[in-house]
Amino acid sequence: MPTSVNFRSAQATPASGHEKNSRCETYSNVVVVGAGIVGLTNALQFAKRGLTVTLVDNVESRKDSYKVGESFLVFTSAFLRTVGELDRFISEESFIKLGVWFTAGAEHKTEFSGTTEWAVNADPHPPHYLFDHAPDKKWFRCMFLDMQIARPDAEAAMRDAVRRHPGIRFLDDVRVEAIDLSETDAPHRLTLAGDKYPSPLEAGWVMDCSGRNRLLARKLDHRAERQEMDDGFQTSAAWGQFSHVDDAKFDERWTALLASGQRTPRDLYTVHLWGVGYWIWVIRLSQNRISVGVTFDLRRTPVEGTLREQFWALIRRHPVLDGIIGEETLLEFQAYRQVQHWTDRFVSAKRYAMAGDAGSIIDAYYSQGIALALVSSWHIANVMERQVKTGEIDDAYIDRINEATRQDWAMMRNMVREKYTPAIEDSRFFLLSHILDMAIFWCMGSTRAKLTHWLVRTEGHSDRETPALERLRRDVERRLFYSRSPYWLGLSPERVQRLQRFLQGRIAERARWRQRHGIVPPPLKSVLSVTAPLPRIWRLPFARHGQVLDISARDLVEPAAQRPAGTATWFDRLPIAINTKLDWVIRLRPLGLLACFAFGYVYDAADTGRRKLLMRLSPKTVGKSSPLSTDLTNNAGGSHA
Repeated sequence: MPTSVNFRSAQATPASGHEKNSRCETYSNVVVVGAGIVGLTNALQFAKRGLTVTLVDNVESRKDSYKVGESFLVFTSAFLRTVGELDRFISEESFIKLGVWFTAGAEHKTEFSGTTEWAVNADPHPPHYLFDHAPDKKWFRCMFLDMQIARPDAEAAMRDAVRRHPGIRFLDDVRVEAIDLSETDAPHRLTLAGDKYPSPLEAGWVMDCSGRNRLLARKLDHRAERQEMDDGFQTSAAWGQFSHVDDAKFDERWTALLASGQRTPRDLYTVHLWGVGYWIWVIRLSQNRISVGVTFDLRRTPVEGTLREQFWALIRRHPVLDGIIGEETLLEFQAYRQVQHWTDRFVSAKRYAMAGDAGSIIDAYYSQGIALALVSSWHIANVMERQVKTGEIDDAYIDRINEATRQDWAMMRNMVREKYTPAIEDSRFFLLSHILDMAIFWCMGSTRAKLTHWLVRTEGHSDRETPALERLRRDVERRLFYSRSPYWLGLSPERVQRLQRFLQGRIAERARWRQRHGIVPPPLKSVLSVTAPLPRIWRLPFARHGQVLDISARDLVEPAAQRPAGTATWFDRLPIAINTKLDWVIRLRPLGLLACFAFGYVYDAADTGRRKLLMRLSPKTVGKSSPLSTDLTNNAGGSHA
């Protein structure tokens, strides 16, 4: 961590001949501070844009660490397979991930039966008919194939790629001691610690990828959470990597029966186990390793003691984890007392920027940290490249990045804030909250498909752009934000974020009202997939007390010949190409999910309103069934579990 970050306004003095020669060794278009996975990707990205890059971090004296970030979204993989040059590594040396699995109600239970579950199956790994029909296999891998990756191994492979690139100078044995940012066109200066590199580095741009050190945000007062965290919601996280975890560790209890009659092992998904005020992740990795972590609301600390003691206290609440992990197989333990922070600036016209934890981090839920870091990095690379090549700063684009990225991170916080409350035990809230989240993610699906096309065609090299790809990049620049999806019909990013927060708040308030009055909706189960994106939400009014209601989606793409006998419909038999159907699904699933949420939201409001009216008229009738709802009251109150 540097001792100072300062602005200097004096113009640089003209360089002598000796200084000019020295500058060839010390000057670069951009200095990237921090060689974690975000810094390594940025160094490669800038170099592939034709910029000269210096990457600085003291990795030689630091041992490899099992970091958070093992469960990568396909969106993350698109950057890492192309810009990060990890396509072979991800395909051959990572753990295949079937999707994400979310469960509430498994606390203190020895099995998953009777719990509420929401899952998204993303398993078109070959052999699969979608992969077989894909015209561009790499684009398909980047778009759809989820993996779980060991961070130390991935970063080692990326460091090799960085060292091979002729446009990158990698100073891997030193740290930055001070940064002097110029307020003029003169280069920024970075002083390195020790005597090994006595001359300061000079840079056109400084990119902070220093992680939670937050070099620039701390020193330049960009830490927005200091002024804006006024709701008391802050979380701690603790996690470990464990060895000797193979298939035999996961017995029949971990196998789920799907509506199609197929059986799927939950442990091959990224598993999320929810309780009031906390959640647990379970992520299997290559080499029989596993990552298990907990995140909890600081207002609901599980026990007094250290974070390690709190970790094990929460793990012991879930007997389904018994025998899978233990202190004797622990490889490494890490923890953050306070997880959440965010910044008010991601890129500045003063030629500095920040990405990853150096800017914002909210929660490990949905594995969004690296994904959003690489999205913002892609935008920042566009700004830097144009400034270096043309001398012009795109102020409008910078404003758009800062505004929309701030709102994107606020939307991430909105997604998890209510889930840490007792509302998480209400099955209807659990379902509707996740539907809204997934709709937001999938509303960027078509934009993500375009960016993936650009990444695969160029591998991150802007000089490989055709005129068509250049136009595509300009289009993606406007829309590659959760808060600026074309489906929001021109609403500003802040309005989108505020609407999302309102909707999450309303369904949570209704759930907590039901809990206070002993109303327990039946458990729900919904499994979606790439080709089955729409839960059968219309079944909600027909839920029966004590029975799990399965509203899992139906596959809209699978050919009729591959379906179980007697299950194909007229739509399945239409002579429409598989790739055409898949394109329709990608384009229309956001609208379908938004419609599902709207139906569920209205039904939830109407049913809860009816119950409130009945309670005012006659408290004894609040739980009786009606045509509107067959949910029953549990007079003992408590959780559906």
